[in-house]
Amino acid sequence: NTSRKNKSRTIREVRSLSKLNIGIILGSTRQGRLSPQVGEWVKNIADQRGDANYEIVDIADYKLPLLGEEDATEQATAWNTKLASLDGFVFIVQEYNHSNSASLKNALDYAREAW
Repeated sequence: NTSRKNKSRTIREVRSLSKLNIGIILGSTRQGRLSPQVGEWVKNIADQRGDANYEIVDIADYKLPLLGEEDATEQATAWNTKLASLDGFVFIVQEYNHSNSASLKNALDYAREAW
């Protein structure tokens, strides 16, 4: 137990000494969307800070089907692995009918394992 606590503490200490990995999540999969341009703009500004590693994460790249409609083990595993590798998130979210996009909601539903 003591070695386990020391190992856990060491991992936390190493993480605190290194830069955080922040995902800039593009919350739309629609053709003609503007989130890639907005994401790049946010990343360019964030990169100037120099205090974290920023990465654009496009949910469209994961080709997640609607949750429960078909087997998406491979896509969900890739999505959850990506989320687990990040320390924080910035969401680029479009408003649809006073709410998040359906594609972002679906992607977050798949994220239950990472969170």
